Amino acid sequence: MSGIKLKRNLGSLKKRLFDGDLFDRTRNKLTLQYSGVLIAFLSLFVILVYVLLYLFIWNDQRARLNDLANSEIHTLQKWADQDSNPTRRPPRSVEEAFSTSTDQSFYYLLSENGDLHLADEIQPELRTQVMEAISEGQFKGGGIEKVTLQTFANLSTDELGHPNPGKSARFLVTDRELIVKQVRVGTLYVGKEVTFQHDLFRWLLMLLVGMALLFFVLALWFSQLMSRKAIQPIARAYARQREFVADASHELRTPLSVMLRSIEALQLEESIEGDPFSKNVLIGMKDEVNSITKLVGELLHLARTDSDDFVLDRSVFNLKAAAETVRHKLQPVAQAKDIAIHLDAPDELLVNWDAEKATQLLVLLLDNAIKYTPDKGSVQVRLADGMEKGVRFLTIEVQDTGIGIATEALPRIFDRFYRQDKSRTRKTGGHGLGLAIAKNIVDASRGTIQVESTVGEGSTFRVRIPL
Repeated sequence: MSGIKLKRNLGSLKKRLFDGDLFDRTRNKLTLQYSGVLIAFLSLFVILVYVLLYLFIWNDQRARLNDLANSEIHTLQKWADQDSNPTRRPPRSVEEAFSTSTDQSFYYLLSENGDLHLADEIQPELRTQVMEAISEGQFKGGGIEKVTLQTFANLSTDELGHPNPGKSARFLVTDRELIVKQVRVGTLYVGKEVTFQHDLFRWLLMLLVGMALLFFVLALWFSQLMSRKAIQPIARAYARQREFVADASHELRTPLSVMLRSIEALQLEESIEGDPFSKNVLIGMKDEVNSITKLVGELLHLARTDSDDFVLDRSVFNLKAAAETVRHKLQPVAQAKDIAIHLDAPDELLVNWDAEKATQLLVLLLDNAIKYTPDKGSVQVRLADGMEKGVRFLTIEVQDTGIGIATEALPRIFDRFYRQDKSRTRKTGGHGLGLAIAKNIVDASRGTIQVESTVGEGSTFRVRIPL
């Protein structure tokens, strides 16, 4: 259940970050980039501070323990070198040089036969634990070990007379060998409690993590603020440009329509039929006006899809019937080039989507395939639906046997006004907006559109749309 909940949360976060218009997505990406850089530097700073403090404090504690152990073994060594029986218990004058303090929680001098010659500790209960650890072979070799020992908060006892346990404490322990005439006669064990330092670093880590989380939130807020300020002038300029394109496209449609009707009226004149030159001029003018009208319509569509007014009008319809209508509409264009259009789809492919946008999408993809397929070629349209992770998907696939798309052109094929071969495009018609519009429609449906192509063999456009 927790894994499902985590996936839902990640999906919700991804939706909030990457849904919306172009500028919302750009602003969110800038926010992630800015905050990512700030968080990376902040994390590095926290790690460096923690590591440096850790090394400084623990090295200081180890150095203090080593200095203390070296001083005490030096005192013992000086006595042992001068005493006639260094294996005996050190005299009181030597013992007085030893004492427990904040830097020394216990010390034990063990002879080689296991006798305890010198001993003292801040709590008597430590002796048994240290002796047990020594018997198990710990604290050998002159190094420093960190161990956990049980301390007791008070001297109260339970019903059986055993002292009540207090808490676990951390100690640094080291050993020094007492050598006389190259023979070891004893070993000194010195321990220092470092519970406070241990807890200090635990608290410091919690504090640094808490501060890091706080600064992470501040970094996100600051990054969002910076990205919003950075994108505002671009968004305003783009909005003005979009409004201009929409207004200009809308205003151009009326005069273009008048021009087209006028040309058609002139073509009906009997005098034009006997004048081949005038007839060809009118045909050329009509083609150009139709081309400009198509361009204006495409620009107006892009301007609308860039705005927040672009919404899908969902309804249940038969996609195969819509595809048959599109094929019938484009059949004259295909027949002029002797191109066969094949449709592979279930008889009843009912989908809950925008019928007008589905028809427009099919027209754009099919028209593009016919346009770049040589004479006597073929175009295959496949429609299907399926389930994936509990979500129903619509798949539209348009495959042609055309000229194909170069590998270097594939990343830009959906860019506005991009044409792989401008001279060829001029002959075939088009302004490089059809695939851009198709991608806008798919993006508005939260779907994906991909293309696979081989130069000289053809292209396959594949669309997946969640229903």
